[in-house]
Amino acid sequence: MPFQKTFRILLEDNADATVLDSTNDNFLALNGTDSTGALNADSLVLGVDASKSEAKPSFLSEAADGSGDYAKESVTANNSGWIMKPGSPATGNDNTAAQPEVLVCVRQLKDSIDVPTAPQLTIGNTSSKTTFFPDGDTFTGAASSSLGDVTVYVYFNEPINVTGTPQLQLKQATALGSNFGTIMDVNLSVSDLSNGVLAFSLPAGTDTRTSNVTNNTLGINSDDAMSLNSGKIDKVTGDQIILEDETGSVASDGSADVGIKLENEFGFLLEEAGGGMAADLTLTLDSDATMTVS
Repeated sequence: MPFQKTFRILLEDNADATVLDSTNDNFLALNGTDSTGALNADSLVLGVDASKSEAKPSFLSEAADGSGDYAKESVTANNSGWIMKPGSPATGNDNTAAQPEVLVCVRQLKDSIDVPTAPQLTIGNTSSKTTFFPDGDTFTGAASSSLGDVTVYVYFNEPINVTGTPQLQLKQATALGSNFGTIMDVNLSVSDLSNGVLAFSLPAGTDTRTSNVTNNTLGINSDDAMSLNSGKIDKVTGDQIILEDETGSVASDGSADVGIKLENEFGFLLEEAGGGMAADLTLTLDSDATMTVS
């Protein structure tokens, strides 16, 4: 399991040990945007230790339905370690607002495991996450389906932020070799971003009858990728510091308008607020996820 997979790199540029950005104003903007030419959101400098894994603990059950004991779908990373989603049956407590159970203690785990990745996926509807995969129930198609009749749940290994309308393409045919005619949009109403669960649903009015589905099979390939569609799927930034701007307003997580500025005789170090590192959009499933349509 991971231990400090990523580490920050300090940049110094001259004999005075001052840190400069592209405008030579004696400051470096980390993970921020600046219209004057300061380093933008892609300029955060990190080292990555490729020898470290960010996989969930191996003792967890794979491709479980989420209600089984210690299913990977119910486990995410926070800065205490690998935690079980509150309210999961394995915790013995149905209170979803309870303190998460820490399964494996790893200090600052969430901040040290690189970008969010998605190693698990289930297919269901808006009321059940696993009905069609892995549970194996047959989906009954309709000439004009309701929103969320088919909903894919993507499980990241840590909490995420989502903006806009990312999408996921549903596949069809026995080997999932072609695109189904209608793409799925993100469905935040049944997502659980704080636990790393992102849902995508077929829109209302989709024809899901067997006459419109090749080989009566729908699903997602193990290495398919989500598309941002001008949106974002990002790592949740740190939540241990409360920031205030010059007017005294508290900065919300993800705000691009305020930040921390450290100043000394050599210049500035400015860390702007904003979203975290972009998630890996390519799925890393152990196998394809398929469902049968009747």
